[in-house]
Amino acid sequence: MKMKHLFLILILFGLSACANRRVLRTSHLPAKENISFKARDYYLKGVMLQMEERYSDALVQFHKAELFDTTSATIYNSLGENYLKLNEPEPALHHLKHALRLDPLNAETLRLLGEVYFRQNDDAHAMDVYEKLLTIDPYDEQARNFLFFLYEKNKMPEKKADLYRMMLHLYGRDKTVLRKIADIYTRQRDFKNAILYLGQILQDEPDDIEILSYRAQLYEALGKADSAELSFKRALQADPGNNDIRNRLARLYRRDNRFKEIITLYRPVIRTDSADFVARMSLAESYYVTDQPDSAKALLIPLVRDSVNAWGVYDLMGRIAMDEKEYDRAIAFFRKVTTIEPGNRFGWLFLGFAHNSKEDAAGAEAVFRESLAHIPDDGALWSWLGIALQQQGKNTQAVEPLEKALHYDPNNVNALSTLPVVYQALGNMAKSDSVAELGVSRLPDNALLLNNYAYSLSERGLQLERARAMASKALKIAPDNTSYLDTMGWIYFKLGDYENAARFVGKAIELGTDSAVIYEHMGDITLKLNQPDKARLYYQKALELDPNNSKLKEKLARSF
Repeated sequence: MKMKHLFLILILFGLSACANRRVLRTSHLPAKENISFKARDYYLKGVMLQMEERYSDALVQFHKAELFDTTSATIYNSLGENYLKLNEPEPALHHLKHALRLDPLNAETLRLLGEVYFRQNDDAHAMDVYEKLLTIDPYDEQARNFLFFLYEKNKMPEKKADLYRMMLHLYGRDKTVLRKIADIYTRQRDFKNAILYLGQILQDEPDDIEILSYRAQLYEALGKADSAELSFKRALQADPGNNDIRNRLARLYRRDNRFKEIITLYRPVIRTDSADFVARMSLAESYYVTDQPDSAKALLIPLVRDSVNAWGVYDLMGRIAMDEKEYDRAIAFFRKVTTIEPGNRFGWLFLGFAHNSKEDAAGAEAVFRESLAHIPDDGALWSWLGIALQQQGKNTQAVEPLEKALHYDPNNVNALSTLPVVYQALGNMAKSDSVAELGVSRLPDNALLLNNYAYSLSERGLQLERARAMASKALKIAPDNTSYLDTMGWIYFKLGDYENAARFVGKAIELGTDSAVIYEHMGDITLKLNQPDKARLYYQKALELDPNNSKLKEKLARSF
Protein backbone atom coordinates (compact mmCIF):
# COMPACT_ATOMS: atom_id res chain seq x y z
CA MET A 1 0.00 0.00 0.00
CA LYS A 2 2.83 2.36 0.86
CA MET A 3 4.56 1.58 -2.43
CA LYS A 4 1.42 2.59 -4.35
CA HIS A 5 1.31 5.94 -2.52
CA LEU A 6 5.03 6.45 -3.10
CA PHE A 7 4.67 5.74 -6.84
CA LEU A 8 1.89 8.33 -7.15
CA ILE A 9 3.87 10.89 -5.21
CA LEU A 10 6.93 10.35 -7.38
CA ILE A 11 4.90 10.95 -10.52
CA LEU A 12 3.34 14.12 -9.13
CA PHE A 13 6.65 15.36 -7.86
CA GLY A 14 8.33 14.69 -11.12
CA LEU A 15 5.66 16.56 -13.06
CA SER A 16 5.42 19.58 -10.82
CA ALA A 17 8.75 19.84 -9.05
CA CYS A 18 7.39 19.87 -5.51
CA ALA A 19 4.19 21.53 -6.67
CA ASN A 20 0.93 21.96 -4.74
CA ARG A 21 -0.77 18.63 -4.09
CA ARG A 22 -4.46 19.67 -3.87
CA VAL A 23 -5.23 22.35 -6.43
CA LEU A 24 -5.73 22.63 -10.16
CA ARG A 25 -2.69 24.86 -10.64
CA THR A 26 0.53 25.33 -8.67
CA SER A 27 2.75 28.18 -9.75
CA HIS A 28 3.00 30.95 -12.25
CA LEU A 29 6.79 30.92 -11.96
CA PRO A 30 8.77 29.59 -14.95
CA ALA A 31 9.42 25.86 -14.79
CA LYS A 32 12.85 25.02 -13.48
CA GLU A 33 15.25 23.39 -15.92
CA ASN A 34 17.12 21.49 -13.17
CA ILE A 35 15.30 19.68 -10.36
CA SER A 36 17.14 19.10 -7.09
CA PHE A 37 16.86 15.37 -6.53
CA LYS A 38 18.12 15.73 -2.99
CA ALA A 39 15.31 18.18 -2.25
CA ARG A 40 12.88 15.70 -3.80
CA ASP A 41 14.15 12.82 -1.69
CA TYR A 42 13.99 14.73 1.57
CA TYR A 43 10.57 16.06 0.65
CA LEU A 44 9.20 12.57 -0.03
CA LYS A 45 10.56 11.28 3.27
CA GLY A 46 8.80 14.16 4.98
CA VAL A 47 5.53 13.32 3.22
CA MET A 48 5.73 9.71 4.38
CA LEU A 49 6.40 10.77 7.97
CA GLN A 50 3.53 13.26 7.82
CA MET A 51 1.21 10.50 6.62
CA GLU A 52 2.24 8.55 9.73
CA GLU A 53 1.44 11.66 11.82
CA ARG A 54 5.09 12.00 12.87
CA TYR A 55 5.03 15.75 12.35
CA SER A 56 8.26 16.66 14.19
CA ASP A 57 10.21 14.08 12.20
CA ALA A 58 8.53 15.27 9.00
CA LEU A 59 9.66 18.83 9.72
CA VAL A 60 13.29 17.70 9.89
CA GLN A 61 13.01 16.25 6.38
CA PHE A 62 11.19 19.28 4.95
CA HIS A 63 13.84 21.61 6.37
CA LYS A 64 16.52 19.45 4.70
CA ALA A 65 14.57 19.71 1.42
CA GLU A 66 14.54 23.50 1.89
CA LEU A 67 18.34 23.51 2.03
CA PHE A 68 18.46 22.21 -1.54
CA ASP A 69 15.47 24.10 -2.97
CA THR A 70 14.48 27.54 -1.66
CA THR A 71 12.16 28.25 -4.60
CA SER A 72 9.45 25.65 -4.00
CA ALA A 73 6.22 26.98 -2.48
CA THR A 74 5.20 23.37 -1.91
CA ILE A 75 8.10 22.75 0.50
CA TYR A 76 7.22 25.89 2.48
CA ASN A 77 3.56 24.90 2.49
CA SER A 78 4.53 21.55 4.02
CA LEU A 79 6.66 23.28 6.64
CA GLY A 80 3.76 25.57 7.52
CA GLU A 81 1.25 22.72 7.59
CA ASN A 82 3.33 20.58 9.95
CA TYR A 83 4.08 23.46 12.29
CA LEU A 84 0.33 24.08 12.33
CA LYS A 85 -0.34 20.44 13.22
CA LEU A 86 2.09 20.84 16.12
CA ASN A 87 0.14 23.96 17.21
CA GLU A 88 3.04 26.25 16.43
CA PRO A 89 1.32 29.11 14.57
CA GLU A 90 4.22 31.59 14.47
CA PRO A 91 6.71 29.42 12.50
CA ALA A 92 3.79 28.17 10.40
CA LEU A 93 2.93 31.76 9.50
CA HIS A 94 6.55 32.57 8.71
CA HIS A 95 6.93 29.72 6.20
CA LEU A 96 3.52 30.23 4.61
CA LYS A 97 4.17 33.93 4.03
CA HIS A 98 7.43 32.91 2.31
CA ALA A 99 5.49 30.42 0.17
CA LEU A 100 3.04 33.18 -0.80
CA ARG A 101 5.88 35.43 -1.90
CA LEU A 102 7.13 32.64 -4.15
CA ASP A 103 3.69 31.92 -5.60
CA PRO A 104 1.06 34.61 -4.78
CA LEU A 105 -1.75 32.61 -6.39
CA ASN A 106 -1.06 29.27 -4.72
CA ALA A 107 -4.43 28.06 -3.43
CA GLU A 108 -2.93 25.61 -0.92
CA THR A 109 -0.85 28.37 0.63
CA LEU A 110 -3.93 30.53 1.01
CA ARG A 111 -5.91 27.68 2.60
CA LEU A 112 -3.21 27.09 5.18
CA LEU A 113 -2.72 30.81 5.84
CA GLY A 114 -6.44 31.22 6.36
CA GLU A 115 -6.39 28.42 8.92
CA VAL A 116 -3.49 30.02 10.83
CA TYR A 117 -5.20 33.41 10.94
CA PHE A 118 -8.48 31.77 11.93
CA ARG A 119 -6.84 29.95 14.86
CA GLN A 120 -5.23 33.21 15.99
CA ASN A 121 -8.61 35.00 15.85
CA ASP A 122 -7.14 37.40 13.32
CA ASP A 123 -10.46 37.72 11.52
CA ALA A 124 -9.48 40.56 9.21
CA HIS A 125 -6.49 38.70 7.71
CA ALA A 126 -8.41 35.42 7.63
CA MET A 127 -11.25 37.04 5.65
CA ASP A 128 -8.79 38.69 3.29
CA VAL A 129 -7.04 35.36 2.58
CA TYR A 130 -10.25 33.36 2.10
CA GLU A 131 -11.70 36.02 -0.18
CA LYS A 132 -8.54 35.88 -2.30
CA LEU A 133 -8.76 32.09 -2.34
CA LEU A 134 -12.29 32.23 -3.72
CA THR A 135 -11.15 34.42 -6.58
CA ILE A 136 -8.67 31.65 -7.50
CA ASP A 137 -11.03 28.76 -6.84
CA PRO A 138 -14.68 29.92 -6.62
CA TYR A 139 -15.81 26.35 -5.88
CA ASP A 140 -13.78 26.00 -2.67
CA GLU A 141 -16.54 25.13 -0.20
CA GLN A 142 -14.24 25.12 2.82
CA ALA A 143 -13.14 28.69 2.16
CA ARG A 144 -16.72 29.75 1.63
CA ASN A 145 -17.85 28.13 4.88
CA PHE A 146 -15.07 29.85 6.83
CA LEU A 147 -16.14 33.17 5.32
CA PHE A 148 -19.78 32.55 6.24
CA PHE A 149 -18.71 31.97 9.84
CA LEU A 150 -16.43 35.01 9.93
CA TYR A 151 -19.00 37.31 8.34
CA GLU A 152 -21.61 36.16 10.84
CA LYS A 153 -19.20 36.63 13.75
CA ASN A 154 -18.26 40.12 12.61
CA LYS A 155 -21.83 41.13 11.78
CA MET A 156 -21.31 41.59 8.06
CA PRO A 157 -24.65 40.46 6.61
CA GLU A 158 -24.19 42.08 3.21
CA LYS A 159 -20.95 40.13 2.75
CA LYS A 160 -22.84 36.93 3.54
CA ALA A 161 -25.48 37.87 1.00
CA ASP A 162 -22.72 38.42 -1.60
CA LEU A 163 -21.37 34.93 -0.94
CA TYR A 164 -24.81 33.44 -1.49
CA ARG A 165 -25.22 35.46 -4.67
CA MET A 166 -21.89 34.03 -5.86
CA MET A 167 -23.30 30.54 -5.24
CA LEU A 168 -26.36 31.42 -7.34
CA HIS A 169 -24.00 32.51 -10.13
CA LEU A 170 -21.95 29.32 -9.86
CA TYR A 171 -24.65 26.72 -9.34
CA GLY A 172 -27.80 28.39 -10.68
CA ARG A 173 -31.03 29.30 -8.84
CA ASP A 174 -31.38 27.26 -5.68
CA LYS A 175 -34.22 27.47 -3.15
CA THR A 176 -32.02 26.97 -0.09
CA VAL A 177 -29.59 29.70 -1.13
CA LEU A 178 -32.37 32.12 -2.03
CA ARG A 179 -34.01 31.46 1.33
CA LYS A 180 -30.76 32.17 3.15
CA ILE A 181 -30.36 35.48 1.35
CA ALA A 182 -33.95 36.37 2.22
CA ASP A 183 -33.26 35.49 5.88
CA ILE A 184 -30.23 37.80 5.92
CA TYR A 185 -32.25 40.72 4.60
CA THR A 186 -35.09 39.94 7.01
CA ARG A 187 -32.73 40.12 9.98
CA GLN A 188 -31.52 43.48 8.63
CA ARG A 189 -35.18 44.55 8.37
CA ASP A 190 -34.60 45.09 4.65
CA PHE A 191 -37.95 43.49 3.88
CA LYS A 192 -38.13 44.69 0.28
CA ASN A 193 -34.98 42.79 -0.73
CA ALA A 194 -36.08 39.77 1.30
CA ILE A 195 -39.39 39.72 -0.61
CA LEU A 196 -37.47 39.99 -3.88
CA TYR A 197 -35.54 36.76 -3.22
CA LEU A 198 -38.61 34.94 -1.88
CA GLY A 199 -40.30 35.89 -5.14
CA GLN A 200 -37.57 34.07 -7.06
CA ILE A 201 -38.34 30.91 -5.10
CA LEU A 202 -42.03 31.29 -5.91
CA GLN A 203 -41.24 31.56 -9.62
CA ASP A 204 -40.16 27.91 -9.47
CA GLU A 205 -42.53 26.77 -6.71
CA PRO A 206 -45.58 29.05 -6.81
CA ASP A 207 -47.48 27.01 -4.22
CA ASP A 208 -44.73 26.77 -1.61
CA ILE A 209 -46.85 27.36 1.50
CA GLU A 210 -43.98 28.22 3.82
CA ILE A 211 -42.53 30.81 1.43
CA LEU A 212 -45.95 32.32 0.72
CA SER A 213 -46.58 32.70 4.44
CA TYR A 214 -43.08 34.09 4.99
CA ARG A 215 -43.60 36.66 2.24
CA ALA A 216 -47.00 37.61 3.63
CA GLN A 217 -45.49 38.38 7.03
CA LEU A 218 -42.87 40.58 5.41
CA TYR A 219 -45.58 42.45 3.54
CA GLU A 220 -47.31 42.95 6.89
CA ALA A 221 -44.11 44.40 8.34
CA LEU A 222 -43.98 46.82 5.40
CA GLY A 223 -47.56 47.86 6.04
CA LYS A 224 -48.73 46.37 2.73
CA ALA A 225 -51.84 44.68 4.08
CA ASP A 226 -53.34 43.98 0.63
CA SER A 227 -50.24 42.15 -0.59
CA ALA A 228 -49.98 40.25 2.70
CA GLU A 229 -53.60 39.18 2.39
CA LEU A 230 -53.08 37.92 -1.17
CA SER A 231 -50.06 35.84 -0.12
CA PHE A 232 -51.89 34.35 2.86
CA LYS A 233 -54.89 33.54 0.67
CA ARG A 234 -52.68 31.83 -1.94
CA ALA A 235 -51.07 29.77 0.80
CA LEU A 236 -54.46 28.82 2.23
CA GLN A 237 -55.75 27.81 -1.21
CA ALA A 238 -52.72 25.57 -1.60
CA ASP A 239 -53.30 24.04 1.85
CA PRO A 240 -56.90 24.65 3.04
CA GLY A 241 -56.33 22.76 6.27
CA ASN A 242 -53.37 24.86 7.40
CA ASN A 243 -54.56 26.40 10.67
CA ASP A 244 -51.43 28.46 11.20
CA ILE A 245 -51.91 30.34 7.93
CA ARG A 246 -55.64 30.76 8.57
CA ASN A 247 -54.91 32.20 12.01
CA ARG A 248 -52.33 34.58 10.59
CA LEU A 249 -54.82 35.78 7.99
CA ALA A 250 -57.42 36.22 10.74
CA ARG A 251 -54.98 38.33 12.78
CA LEU A 252 -54.48 40.50 9.71
CA TYR A 253 -58.26 40.95 9.41
CA ARG A 254 -58.59 41.63 13.13
CA ARG A 255 -55.94 44.34 13.05
CA ASP A 256 -58.01 46.13 10.40
CA ASN A 257 -61.31 45.46 12.24
CA ARG A 258 -62.54 43.26 9.39
CA PHE A 259 -64.64 41.01 11.58
CA LYS A 260 -67.06 39.98 8.85
CA GLU A 261 -64.16 38.46 6.94
CA ILE A 262 -63.12 36.59 10.10
CA ILE A 263 -66.64 35.14 10.32
CA THR A 264 -66.40 34.00 6.70
CA LEU A 265 -62.96 32.52 7.37
CA TYR A 266 -63.84 30.48 10.47
CA ARG A 267 -67.49 29.52 10.00
CA PRO A 268 -66.60 26.54 7.74
CA VAL A 269 -63.98 25.41 10.24
CA ILE A 270 -66.50 25.19 13.09
CA ARG A 271 -68.86 23.19 10.89
CA THR A 272 -66.19 20.52 10.37
CA ASP A 273 -64.35 20.79 13.70
CA SER A 274 -66.42 22.24 16.52
CA ALA A 275 -63.54 21.63 18.96
CA ASP A 276 -61.24 24.15 17.26
CA PHE A 277 -60.82 26.62 20.13
CA VAL A 278 -59.17 29.38 18.12
CA ALA A 279 -61.89 29.26 15.48
CA ARG A 280 -64.62 29.27 18.14
CA MET A 281 -63.17 32.22 20.04
CA SER A 282 -62.41 34.20 16.89
CA LEU A 283 -65.97 33.68 15.69
CA ALA A 284 -67.44 34.57 19.09
CA GLU A 285 -65.47 37.81 19.27
CA SER A 286 -66.40 38.70 15.69
CA TYR A 287 -70.10 38.06 16.35
CA TYR A 288 -69.88 40.23 19.47
CA VAL A 289 -68.19 43.12 17.67
CA THR A 290 -70.70 42.95 14.80
CA ASP A 291 -73.66 43.18 17.24
CA GLN A 292 -74.62 39.52 17.16
CA PRO A 293 -74.38 38.72 20.90
CA ASP A 294 -76.71 35.70 20.76
CA SER A 295 -74.48 34.02 18.16
CA ALA A 296 -71.46 34.84 20.31
CA LYS A 297 -73.07 33.36 23.42
CA ALA A 298 -74.03 30.19 21.54
CA LEU A 299 -70.33 29.59 20.89
CA LEU A 300 -69.16 30.57 24.38
CA ILE A 301 -71.71 28.87 26.65
CA PRO A 302 -70.42 25.32 25.96
CA LEU A 303 -66.94 26.51 26.93
CA VAL A 304 -68.26 28.04 30.16
CA ARG A 305 -70.21 24.85 30.87
CA ASP A 306 -67.00 22.84 30.47
CA SER A 307 -65.13 25.28 32.75
CA VAL A 308 -62.50 25.95 30.11
CA ASN A 309 -59.48 27.53 31.75
CA ALA A 310 -59.10 30.36 29.22
CA TRP A 311 -59.70 33.89 30.48
CA GLY A 312 -60.79 35.16 27.05
CA VAL A 313 -63.99 33.11 27.28
CA TYR A 314 -65.09 34.79 30.51
CA ASP A 315 -63.92 38.22 29.42
CA LEU A 316 -66.16 38.07 26.36
CA MET A 317 -69.11 36.70 28.33
CA GLY A 318 -68.59 39.48 30.88
CA ARG A 319 -68.70 42.16 28.21
CA ILE A 320 -71.89 40.73 26.77
CA ALA A 321 -73.43 40.69 30.25
CA MET A 322 -72.39 44.33 30.75
CA ASP A 323 -74.10 45.31 27.49
CA GLU A 324 -77.22 43.48 28.65
CA LYS A 325 -77.01 45.33 32.00
CA GLU A 326 -76.72 42.03 33.86
CA TYR A 327 -74.07 43.41 36.16
CA ASP A 328 -74.01 40.58 38.71
CA ARG A 329 -73.34 38.06 35.93
CA ALA A 330 -70.70 40.38 34.51
CA ILE A 331 -69.02 40.58 37.91
CA ALA A 332 -68.95 36.79 38.15
CA PHE A 333 -67.37 36.45 34.71
CA PHE A 334 -64.75 39.16 35.24
CA ARG A 335 -63.91 37.70 38.65
CA LYS A 336 -63.19 34.43 36.82
CA VAL A 337 -60.84 36.33 34.49
CA THR A 338 -58.83 37.71 37.41
CA THR A 339 -58.75 34.31 39.09
CA ILE A 340 -57.31 32.62 35.99
CA GLU A 341 -54.90 35.46 35.26
CA PRO A 342 -54.32 37.81 38.22
CA GLY A 343 -52.07 40.04 36.10
CA ASN A 344 -54.79 40.76 33.54
CA ARG A 345 -55.39 44.51 33.93
CA PHE A 346 -58.46 44.50 31.68
CA GLY A 347 -60.08 41.85 33.84
CA TRP A 348 -59.65 44.07 36.90
CA LEU A 349 -60.75 47.21 35.07
CA PHE A 350 -63.95 45.66 33.79
CA LEU A 351 -64.64 44.04 37.15
CA GLY A 352 -64.45 47.49 38.71
CA PHE A 353 -66.56 49.02 35.93
CA ALA A 354 -69.25 46.38 36.52
CA HIS A 355 -69.45 47.44 40.18
CA ASN A 356 -69.60 51.08 39.14
CA SER A 357 -72.37 50.32 36.66
CA LYS A 358 -74.54 48.95 39.47
CA GLU A 359 -73.68 52.10 41.49
CA ASP A 360 -71.53 50.15 43.91
CA ALA A 361 -68.60 52.54 44.35
CA ALA A 362 -67.49 50.74 47.52
CA GLY A 363 -67.35 47.46 45.61
CA ALA A 364 -65.36 49.17 42.86
CA GLU A 365 -62.97 50.56 45.46
CA ALA A 366 -62.38 47.06 46.88
CA VAL A 367 -61.74 45.66 43.40
CA PHE A 368 -59.22 48.33 42.46
CA ARG A 369 -57.40 47.98 45.79
CA GLU A 370 -57.16 44.23 45.19
CA SER A 371 -55.96 44.74 41.62
CA LEU A 372 -53.07 46.94 42.74
CA ALA A 373 -51.72 44.13 44.89
CA HIS A 374 -51.12 42.27 41.61
CA ILE A 375 -50.29 45.21 39.31
CA PRO A 376 -48.87 47.95 41.56
CA ASP A 377 -47.49 50.19 38.80
CA ASP A 378 -50.58 50.60 36.63
CA GLY A 379 -51.63 54.24 36.34
CA ALA A 380 -55.13 53.41 35.08
CA LEU A 381 -55.92 51.20 38.09
CA TRP A 382 -54.69 53.88 40.51
CA SER A 383 -56.84 56.49 38.75
CA TRP A 384 -59.98 54.36 38.98
CA LEU A 385 -59.34 53.74 42.66
CA GLY A 386 -59.18 57.51 43.11
CA ILE A 387 -62.43 57.95 41.18
CA ALA A 388 -64.18 55.28 43.28
CA LEU A 389 -63.11 57.10 46.43
CA GLN A 390 -64.19 60.49 45.04
CA GLN A 391 -67.58 59.05 44.13
CA GLN A 392 -68.05 58.10 47.81
CA GLY A 393 -67.06 61.57 48.95
CA LYS A 394 -63.71 60.30 50.29
CA ASN A 395 -61.83 63.19 48.76
CA THR A 396 -58.94 63.21 51.22
CA GLN A 397 -58.28 59.52 50.56
CA ALA A 398 -58.67 60.02 46.79
CA VAL A 399 -55.68 62.39 46.54
CA GLU A 400 -52.95 59.75 47.00
CA PRO A 401 -54.16 57.23 44.37
CA LEU A 402 -54.80 60.01 41.84
CA GLU A 403 -51.30 61.41 42.38
CA LYS A 404 -49.85 57.90 42.05
CA ALA A 405 -51.75 57.51 38.80
CA LEU A 406 -49.94 60.59 37.47
CA HIS A 407 -46.64 59.23 38.78
CA TYR A 408 -47.01 56.03 36.75
CA ASP A 409 -48.85 57.64 33.83
CA PRO A 410 -48.21 61.41 33.61
CA ASN A 411 -50.83 61.86 30.86
CA ASN A 412 -53.59 59.88 32.56
CA VAL A 413 -56.75 61.80 31.63
CA ASN A 414 -58.81 60.31 34.46
CA ALA A 415 -56.38 61.59 37.07
CA LEU A 416 -55.83 64.95 35.35
CA SER A 417 -59.58 65.56 35.20
CA THR A 418 -60.56 64.16 38.63
CA LEU A 419 -57.77 65.49 40.85
CA PRO A 420 -58.73 69.17 40.29
CA VAL A 421 -62.30 68.31 41.33
CA VAL A 422 -61.00 66.56 44.46
CA TYR A 423 -58.76 69.48 45.41
CA GLN A 424 -61.65 71.88 44.80
CA ALA A 425 -63.88 69.83 47.10
CA LEU A 426 -61.12 70.06 49.73
CA GLY A 427 -61.05 73.85 49.31
CA ASN A 428 -57.57 73.91 47.82
CA MET A 429 -58.14 75.92 44.63
CA ALA A 430 -54.43 76.61 44.15
CA LYS A 431 -53.68 72.91 43.76
CA SER A 432 -56.85 72.41 41.74
CA ASP A 433 -55.76 75.05 39.22
CA SER A 434 -52.19 73.74 39.24
CA VAL A 435 -53.30 70.26 38.14
CA ALA A 436 -55.76 71.72 35.62
CA GLU A 437 -52.97 73.86 34.12
CA LEU A 438 -50.76 70.78 33.99
CA GLY A 439 -53.47 68.88 32.12
CA VAL A 440 -54.07 71.45 29.38
CA SER A 441 -50.31 71.96 28.92
CA ARG A 442 -49.59 68.23 28.60
CA LEU A 443 -52.67 67.43 26.53
CA PRO A 444 -53.61 70.69 24.77
CA ASP A 445 -56.06 68.96 22.43
CA ASN A 446 -57.97 67.00 25.06
CA ALA A 447 -61.54 68.30 24.97
CA LEU A 448 -62.45 67.03 28.45
CA LEU A 449 -59.55 68.78 30.18
CA LEU A 450 -60.14 72.00 28.20
CA ASN A 451 -63.85 72.01 29.06
CA ASN A 452 -63.39 71.19 32.74
CA TYR A 453 -60.86 73.93 33.33
CA ALA A 454 -62.90 76.44 31.33
CA TYR A 455 -65.99 75.64 33.41
CA SER A 456 -64.06 75.89 36.67
CA LEU A 457 -62.78 79.34 35.70
CA SER A 458 -66.23 80.48 34.58
CA GLU A 459 -67.81 79.39 37.86
CA ARG A 460 -65.41 81.72 39.65
CA GLY A 461 -65.64 84.46 37.02
CA LEU A 462 -61.90 84.21 36.31
CA GLN A 463 -60.02 84.56 32.99
CA LEU A 464 -63.31 84.45 31.10
CA GLU A 465 -61.82 85.19 27.67
CA ARG A 466 -59.29 82.42 28.11
CA ALA A 467 -62.06 80.16 29.37
CA ARG A 468 -64.11 80.96 26.23
CA ALA A 469 -61.12 80.11 24.00
CA MET A 470 -60.68 76.73 25.74
CA ALA A 471 -64.40 75.97 25.56
CA SER A 472 -64.44 76.90 21.88
CA LYS A 473 -61.55 74.51 21.19
CA ALA A 474 -63.34 71.73 23.08
CA LEU A 475 -66.49 72.29 20.98
CA LYS A 476 -64.52 72.10 17.74
CA ILE A 477 -63.38 68.65 18.84
CA ALA A 478 -66.84 67.52 20.04
CA PRO A 479 -69.49 69.97 18.72
CA ASP A 480 -72.51 68.02 20.01
CA ASN A 481 -71.32 67.38 23.53
CA THR A 482 -74.03 68.79 25.77
CA SER A 483 -71.66 69.45 28.69
CA TYR A 484 -69.31 71.43 26.46
CA LEU A 485 -72.23 73.41 25.02
CA ASP A 486 -73.38 74.20 28.56
CA THR A 487 -69.89 75.37 29.53
CA MET A 488 -69.76 77.78 26.59
CA GLY A 489 -73.25 79.04 27.43
CA TRP A 490 -72.30 79.58 31.06
CA ILE A 491 -69.18 81.54 30.10
CA TYR A 492 -71.38 83.85 27.97
CA PHE A 493 -73.72 84.16 30.95
CA LYS A 494 -70.81 85.27 33.13
CA LEU A 495 -69.81 87.74 30.39
CA GLY A 496 -73.35 89.17 30.43
CA ASP A 497 -74.11 87.98 26.88
CA TYR A 498 -77.42 86.25 27.69
CA GLU A 499 -78.52 85.78 24.07
CA ASN A 500 -75.46 83.70 23.24
CA ALA A 501 -75.74 81.97 26.60
CA ALA A 502 -79.31 80.90 25.73
CA ARG A 503 -78.21 79.79 22.27
CA PHE A 504 -75.55 77.36 23.52
CA VAL A 505 -77.40 76.00 26.56
CA GLY A 506 -80.59 75.75 24.49
CA LYS A 507 -78.77 73.59 21.94
CA ALA A 508 -77.58 71.32 24.76
CA ILE A 509 -81.21 70.86 25.85
CA GLU A 510 -82.34 70.26 22.25
CA LEU A 511 -79.78 67.49 21.86
CA GLY A 512 -81.24 65.79 24.91
CA THR A 513 -79.79 65.95 28.40
CA ASP A 514 -80.63 64.62 31.84
CA SER A 515 -78.42 67.14 33.63
CA ALA A 516 -80.10 69.14 36.38
CA VAL A 517 -77.24 71.65 36.16
CA ILE A 518 -77.95 72.42 32.50
CA TYR A 519 -81.65 73.00 33.16
CA GLU A 520 -80.78 75.17 36.15
CA HIS A 521 -78.41 77.21 33.98
CA MET A 522 -81.15 77.70 31.42
CA GLY A 523 -83.44 78.87 34.19
CA ASP A 524 -80.87 81.45 35.29
CA ILE A 525 -80.38 82.64 31.69
CA THR A 526 -84.08 82.98 30.86
CA LEU A 527 -84.62 84.82 34.12
CA LYS A 528 -81.99 87.36 33.02
CA LEU A 529 -83.82 87.59 29.67
CA ASN A 530 -86.98 88.57 31.57
CA GLN A 531 -88.74 85.28 30.79
CA PRO A 532 -89.80 84.22 34.32
CA ASP A 533 -92.35 81.67 33.18
CA LYS A 534 -89.78 79.84 31.10
CA ALA A 535 -87.29 80.11 33.94
CA ARG A 536 -89.74 78.47 36.32
CA LEU A 537 -90.26 75.55 33.92
CA TYR A 538 -86.52 75.00 33.63
CA TYR A 539 -86.05 75.14 37.42
CA GLN A 540 -88.87 72.64 37.89
CA LYS A 541 -87.30 70.29 35.34
CA ALA A 542 -83.97 70.59 37.11
CA LEU A 543 -85.63 69.80 40.45
CA GLU A 544 -87.27 66.70 38.95
CA LEU A 545 -83.81 65.46 38.00
CA ASP A 546 -82.27 66.47 41.35
CA PRO A 547 -85.12 66.48 43.91
CA ASN A 548 -82.85 66.98 46.93
CA ASN A 549 -81.21 70.13 45.57
CA SER A 550 -81.97 72.76 48.21
CA LYS A 551 -80.51 75.57 46.09
CA LEU A 552 -83.05 74.87 43.37
CA LYS A 553 -85.84 74.86 45.90
CA GLU A 554 -84.68 78.26 47.18
CA LYS A 555 -84.58 79.67 43.66
CA LEU A 556 -88.14 78.56 43.00
CA ALA A 557 -89.39 79.87 46.38
CA ARG A 558 -87.53 83.18 46.17
CA SER A 559 -88.14 84.09 42.57
CA PHE A 560 -91.80 83.26 42.05
